[in-house]
Amino acid sequence: MMNKNIDELIKSALEEHEMPYDNNAWNSLNKKLNHPIAPIKPFKFLFLGSSIIAVITISSFLYFSNKQLEKSDKPGEQKTDVIEKSNSQSTTTKKTKSEKTKGIQDEKIRPNEELEVKEEVKKEIKTNLILPKVNEVLAKEITKDLKLDEEITNPKKGNSVITKKVTEPNVPSFSNKCLGDNLKVINKNDEGMTLIFPSGKKVSVAESATENIKLSEEGKYELLVNSKQKETYNSFFSVYENPRATLLVDDELNYETGLPIIKGEVQTFEESIKWKVDKIVSAHSSKAKTAAFYFFEKGQFDLEVIVTNEKGCSSSEINRIFIEKDYNLLAVNAFDPLSDDSRKNTFMPYALTKRNSAFSLIIIDTDNGGIIFESSDASNPWDGIDKRNGQLVNKNKAFIWKVTLASPEKNEKTVYKGTIIRI
Repeated sequence: MMNKNIDELIKSALEEHEMPYDNNAWNSLNKKLNHPIAPIKPFKFLFLGSSIIAVITISSFLYFSNKQLEKSDKPGEQKTDVIEKSNSQSTTTKKTKSEKTKGIQDEKIRPNEELEVKEEVKKEIKTNLILPKVNEVLAKEITKDLKLDEEITNPKKGNSVITKKVTEPNVPSFSNKCLGDNLKVINKNDEGMTLIFPSGKKVSVAESATENIKLSEEGKYELLVNSKQKETYNSFFSVYENPRATLLVDDELNYETGLPIIKGEVQTFEESIKWKVDKIVSAHSSKAKTAAFYFFEKGQFDLEVIVTNEKGCSSSEINRIFIEKDYNLLAVNAFDPLSDDSRKNTFMPYALTKRNSAFSLIIIDTDNGGIIFESSDASNPWDGIDKRNGQLVNKNKAFIWKVTLASPEKNEKTVYKGTIIRI
């Protein structure tokens, strides 16, 4: 179509073209008429015609190109370009038919074609909007389902929504216990509670009440709330058996070391052992299965041993001890300086001869308070001589002795006193 129009334009331009009159050219031509005619060179005319056609073709092409640019700058044509780019191949086909019908110079979109293009654009836009509309429909359906579920969960009464707040019961939790322990159960709920023993035995705890329950069975216990919602609210704990132990204690005091000792021994498989005396009594005790205790005063005492197993459960054994008299360094109250028995003819508290403790001993005259003898060596006892005059003291007279210990045992007094009589 384009080539055909160009050919017609060139032909029309050549037909209407007229060269201007040139006198010099005519004189030159007249001179040549008087001479023999030279053979005509056809290629010159061919070259001249081709050049003229080329000039006209280029000029026409430039002219119509400018016209086409001017048309493309118009708003209506820009809209056409946008529509052509956005539309599918069917829109391009329609534009090609329009060009064949109208030509290049009158290239405009008829009103009916513009309507067709707009319809195509609407169809494409409608196609692009199908997916968002489907998503909106799905969102509306999901929202509708959620609202329906909410209405079922919270039923409406009139125009108001009834919301029932469900509070879980308070179930106390306990650490593992030992057999024989007392369990204090505090029920803070408005519903009753039940403690189930390993054997199936049940103990009830009324609402807002407190119960002390003795754990008399070994095993797993369950504490639950009798919930009105028929839900299970419970807690569990275990009760373990206590370890076994047997305590053996000396029947009387032992003075082998010069101290009033009672020894105890526990028979058990456990390794954690603790010894205890209920009164203030010096004791050399440890975690061992045997222990020694000092009893310096007379009275009644409970010697106790406590054994603990790996579960933390303990058991204790108690042995009651009776002490008849106070400890007084095992001193005698009479001696005979003239006896042949070395155990009777001198005075020194027996415990001082066995204990490895520094001391000082003095003998006091009860008549005037004077000191008649003193010693700090257990191998130097009093033989009855008054150091003031060097004479033997009188018979059947009582004298006071006093011992001061430099390092007494724990809970032991520092000063001991007594009386001694020469017989």
